[in-house]
Amino acid sequence: MLVSLTFSSSQLSAQVVFQDDFNAENGGVGAAAYNGFAQWTVSDGSVDIIGNGFFDFYPGNGLYVDLDGATADAGKLTSTPIALSAGTYMLKFALGYAGGFGNDQFALTLGPHYSEVFAKTGTEDMSVLHPITRSIVVGGPGLESIVFDHAGGDNFGLVIDNVSLELVPEPSTLVLLALGGFCGLRRK
Repeated sequence: MLVSLTFSSSQLSAQVVFQDDFNAENGGVGAAAYNGFAQWTVSDGSVDIIGNGFFDFYPGNGLYVDLDGATADAGKLTSTPIALSAGTYMLKFALGYAGGFGNDQFALTLGPHYSEVFAKTGTEDMSVLHPITRSIVVGGPGLESIVFDHAGGDNFGLVIDNVSLELVPEPSTLVLLALGGFCGLRRK
């Protein structure tokens, strides 16, 4: 009986459509002005892949991305295209700060569905990576990219890690899946 309930509840979870923790980049070794990402392209400047002992502002968190790269020209990080369908998505990432003196902010977009600017105000605790979650409604199918477009002018800026995009099951789907699990229990 419990096996059937456990199986049904696992069907109710969100479906991950994109995920990157950056830990596999560059063989797990940090690098300045890095542009060899597996799931991202860098344009309009540079980004650094840091951590694991290389400018490791958040020890124990593996690798993460400083969006204001070593060239003092902040980069634009764009994910590979993601196939989206209509529905509600949860965009998640961790946000931190590597230091510096510039105008540290970035615009985060997901196609025409979502846009927000994140900026360092000077009052936040940047000694830890902060989890950020945003709910995004997508009206129809399409190929879109997650874009982090940093504005900064030195070589340290806002840091991101653990980026994911998850499709959230609709409430009607949740009810149908739950009923299916209960009907399966009743037959047994």
